[in-house]
Amino acid sequence: MAWEQFDNGWRLAPAEAPATSLVVLLHGVGSNAQDLLPLADIWREALPHTAFTSLDGSEPFDGGFGGRQWFSLRDVDVQNRPGRVAAGWPALQTMLDAELAHYGLNHSQLALVGFSQGSMMSLHHVATNPQGAAVVVAFSGRLASPIVTKSATPVTLIHGEDDAVISIEETGRAAHALHDAGFDVEAYALPGVGHTISGEGVELGREALVRALAPLARS
Repeated sequence: MAWEQFDNGWRLAPAEAPATSLVVLLHGVGSNAQDLLPLADIWREALPHTAFTSLDGSEPFDGGFGGRQWFSLRDVDVQNRPGRVAAGWPALQTMLDAELAHYGLNHSQLALVGFSQGSMMSLHHVATNPQGAAVVVAFSGRLASPIVTKSATPVTLIHGEDDAVISIEETGRAAHALHDAGFDVEAYALPGVGHTISGEGVELGREALVRALAPLARS
């Protein structure tokens, strides 16, 4: 089964039907859904009953280089970032609901995997949605949203120590805030890694997904 393009991105059906879980990939600013397809191609063998969707950002990138975004970075700062994430969330929530309905699944069978701005959107879901998810994996991101709810969602944070775009300190702050709010959190700082997803990061993400999603295929 190959990737299929649809209005909001790309879908990959499970290797073995029916789908018992869904991984949704959320790219960084200025990129697009195709950027993260290789992750699913790597992880799929370990998750044969998992469907994958990679979504395009809900807005055209306004930085002048094409691509998509989940919210604008123009004049963004620590004060206005939470509001921008929240304003961008309804469009993404609509897409997530549509993908769950497409496969006949619910939030307990949903995994969110984000990179950079996509991580901020994934963590917004954790912080604000009491339905939660089966797991969230956030690469090179930050928690930009106040935590206003609690769910059983486990969160894995993965960040390069040499990230010059979003400081590794942001993952430390997110880990502490989520832990203090009662979430099960694992955080990894990867030496020598910049603002990217390294091979070690791919493996850590795979392990987090398998822990959360493999049992769903056996239930």
